[in-house]
Amino acid sequence: MIIKIEQSNLKLGFLGLRAKFVSDNCNENIEKHILKSELDIDETFDMIFLLGHYKMISEDIILKPKYGIYCLHESPLPEGRGHAPIQWAILNKRPNLTISLFKIDIGVDTGLIAHQHNVSIDELDTYEVIDKNRKKGQSDCFNIFIKDVLDSRVIKLTKQTGKGDYHNKRSPEDSELDTDKNLPELWDSIRMCDNKNFPAFFKLKNKKIILRYEVVDDC
Repeated sequence: MIIKIEQSNLKLGFLGLRAKFVSDNCNENIEKHILKSELDIDETFDMIFLLGHYKMISEDIILKPKYGIYCLHESPLPEGRGHAPIQWAILNKRPNLTISLFKIDIGVDTGLIAHQHNVSIDELDTYEVIDKNRKKGQSDCFNIFIKDVLDSRVIKLTKQTGKGDYHNKRSPEDSELDTDKNLPELWDSIRMCDNKNFPAFFKLKNKKIILRYEVVDDC
């Protein structure tokens, strides 16, 4: 699918936890606005970009921007729709965190793909490192996409292909470690935990033992 861009100047909106980072690191001289909620989306915008926005957008709002609303999701869609993409990338031992930029529809992560960008995951990368790389990866993905749009004056969209699946939302209780396994076996279960918000833990004698970790150079 090809969408032709009619005007020379575009008005973009950014919404979500990582909206300001991507907007501030945009390489193009273009009109940009940080939005506080989906209620700020109106017909004056050409495109909206969702970055860490974890609420569904209603169909009437989806139709407002001239060229659509686009989401950046961290999985190789259609695989990995839904929640907790970093944790599931680690659990599934993926070599990359794939940033998928897609035009949203009324489904959950089912829209047409505009661009995909890979960020490598090292076996020693912690959640903090991968989350930092995610921000840069989303920024790079956006910049590649918007430069191509401005140069070609078209948006190129393709259908998601292959078998899709949905990942469940994870809770702090999912950070519990299996004490029947040794530490090397537990490494993936440990490093996918956020030390601040959902740290790894195990239970011993009716007590909850919190485990926080750090990767340092071998001295």
